[in-house]
Amino acid sequence: MRCFLAVLAILGSVQTQAWSQSYPSKNVTLVVPFAPGGASDIMGRAVGQKLSEIWKQPVIIENKPGASTTLGTAYASTQPADGYTLLLAPPPFVIMPHVYSNLRYKALEDFRAVSVIAYYPLVTVVSNSLPVHNLKELFEYARKNPGTPFASVGPGSSPHLMSEYMALGEKLDMVHVPYRSGGQVFADLITGRISFYSGPSTEVLPQIRAGKVRAIAVLTEKRIKQLPDVPTSVEQGFGKYVGSSWSSIVVPAKTPDDIVAKIGADIATVVKDPDFRTKLEEQGAEFLEVTPAQAQAFLVKEDKLWGPLVTASGVKPEN
Repeated sequence: MRCFLAVLAILGSVQTQAWSQSYPSKNVTLVVPFAPGGASDIMGRAVGQKLSEIWKQPVIIENKPGASTTLGTAYASTQPADGYTLLLAPPPFVIMPHVYSNLRYKALEDFRAVSVIAYYPLVTVVSNSLPVHNLKELFEYARKNPGTPFASVGPGSSPHLMSEYMALGEKLDMVHVPYRSGGQVFADLITGRISFYSGPSTEVLPQIRAGKVRAIAVLTEKRIKQLPDVPTSVEQGFGKYVGSSWSSIVVPAKTPDDIVAKIGADIATVVKDPDFRTKLEEQGAEFLEVTPAQAQAFLVKEDKLWGPLVTASGVKPEN
């Protein structure tokens, strides 16, 4: 019996290695739980294009927006654990389980991390029609104008939580207006239908450079080279408002180790590609080079970070 079990173990190991050596042998789908045009979609398409070049197989971007990324995440959780379905997982991946109690998946149990590609500082921008030029003026304006509307790309997103945290910390009456994509956010921000948005640098920089919105703060400890003249929240005396967004790649939890290792190694190659880095660094991305194990530890840490903030901010599914 022991010999039989040993043979099975060896055969299983050989089969797994064969899978990884032949992977991928067909199209790979990268699920992006946002509509086209936002920071996550931009990152997903950039990564997908480079992986297609490495693998000599198409990487199909499948946008599945809705319910603050939970629709796309739930869909990915039901796909075969064979490496042919990847999920681009932003902060709501670990945030939403703290917001919704009835999700069809458990993020850190039903998925395993492959990579954390990059993170992007949050930048607070306002409509050009709004008479404010820094955080102090924004908070004073909101205090004088109860119901000041702010945007997010959905309940539980990092822009939403940061703005709720500001409202809570400054005791302001502000109204959350959720959108399905960054493109929709800026359509209304530019026209003045909403007042401000604390979004990832990859989303806001093109609009700032085009003069369509005004940057009033970078929510970091140090200024970023893409916006050298915009002071940080720390410089402005609001150091507790520091945050960023990020992009990770996860797969269904039972995906074989060898395939996870191969995808992780190939993404590491992508991250080192000068063309890939240059284009996204221009949009404020800061790159991480981590192993799948380090990526998993990162997600666990983020889960512990955002959970208490969800509770403190009082974020509910209907908000």
